[in-house]
Amino acid sequence: MKRAVELIRYFIIATALVSTAGCGSALKIDGPQESYTPVAFYSTPSVLPIVAEIDLKGLERSVNKRFDGLLYEDKGAANKELEIKVWKAGNFSLMANNDEISYRIPLRIWSRFTWRVEKFGLYLTDWYEATGSLALVYRTKLGADSNWNLTTRTTPSGYSWIETPRLNIAGVSIPVKPIADYALSRTERAIATQIDMAVAESFNMREYVEGFWQEIQEPTIADSTYNVWVRVIPRGATLSPITSSSGKLRIPVTFTGDVESVAGDSIHKTMLVPLPPLGNSNNKPEKFNINLNADVTFDQITKAAMQQLSGMEFSEGGKRVVVKGLELYSSSGRPVVAIDVEGSIKGRLFLTGELGYDRESQTISVQNADFDIKTRNALVKSASWLLHGFLLKKIQPFLSYNIATMLEESRAEADNMLKKYSLAEGVYLDGTLEAISVSNIVMIPGAVRISATLTGDVKITTTEF
Repeated sequence: MKRAVELIRYFIIATALVSTAGCGSALKIDGPQESYTPVAFYSTPSVLPIVAEIDLKGLERSVNKRFDGLLYEDKGAANKELEIKVWKAGNFSLMANNDEISYRIPLRIWSRFTWRVEKFGLYLTDWYEATGSLALVYRTKLGADSNWNLTTRTTPSGYSWIETPRLNIAGVSIPVKPIADYALSRTERAIATQIDMAVAESFNMREYVEGFWQEIQEPTIADSTYNVWVRVIPRGATLSPITSSSGKLRIPVTFTGDVESVAGDSIHKTMLVPLPPLGNSNNKPEKFNINLNADVTFDQITKAAMQQLSGMEFSEGGKRVVVKGLELYSSSGRPVVAIDVEGSIKGRLFLTGELGYDRESQTISVQNADFDIKTRNALVKSASWLLHGFLLKKIQPFLSYNIATMLEESRAEADNMLKKYSLAEGVYLDGTLEAISVSNIVMIPGAVRISATLTGDVKITTTEF
């Protein structure tokens, strides 16, 4: 009887040992406390240069429309002995040299005047007419005031005769230059004023820029899956030197502002920032440069890792563990990977490392992963074989997340928005975003925040002329 009891006891103990061995040693380890290091955030303003382009041929047509037929007439009310008429003799031609526009303006001048000639002791007085044509040259200096109005200052710059009037009365040559000068003195200011009005009215700078200014402040959905919105908060604007090339007058304006991304089912619309006074800068505008933040959630990263690791078995010397789960969080700004395992041991192991980014592969990862000190101490007592490094070496490649697709989609989406984006009738925002690059990564609650920069060229074009 005693022998039977001992056999039963032995059987129970053996069964318990076998059962325990099958489930593995149970580990209960306190992992590193979750915490996030406050990040000193220095807002680097985004640079958004745009170039308003005015087609010079279109401007030329616009100016010509304002001038037609008779431009000036003096019927001699104050001086009965002289009448003058000035007509447009042909289309104005226009050329630009950076911020200065030159006009060649052909005019036909007619004058009717009295002329007294002494001959053989007699004084002969009669009415005579003289007609000739000449080309005036004007120069217009362009700029813009603080209220975003295009400013012009047009001044005459001489003339040349196309057809010189010739009069010879009774053998006496009559000087016509004083008559031409008198006619021009009455005509030049009127023409210059009309040119200034034509140029200013041909391109309403404030209207076009204000449309862009308001559009960029509207929140745009960047990722519908995670409800990520992007918006721009503009701060200021400056005008760089006006240039011209390839038949275009280029008015470069550089905006500065902050770009932020916000996650949520909806985004709170803030009060639009009004268009500020326009400043001036002697510097050439830089490349279009947007600094933005994008978040990759911990769930996204662990989900991608578990697609490879789930159920994967790691063994050494008859010992084995199977990965059942993964969790990522931060402790004092350092990434912590919690791995749930079963097999020869069962429980949660904690790895710590450094957050890194590989520019070539465009991958964020937990680098230099190692067991946390509490995990290491627990393994020394119950599963020292895991400390040989084979588990770490095999898991390390899966602690990464490729963001190349996300970055390219962000660039392509933003680039697509800039293709012939209509600001007003006949006015388009057009540009190309050439590249996107990551400047910083940091862990925030629930996600890895990626700071990136988009660069390219943007311009405003008009087809109104």
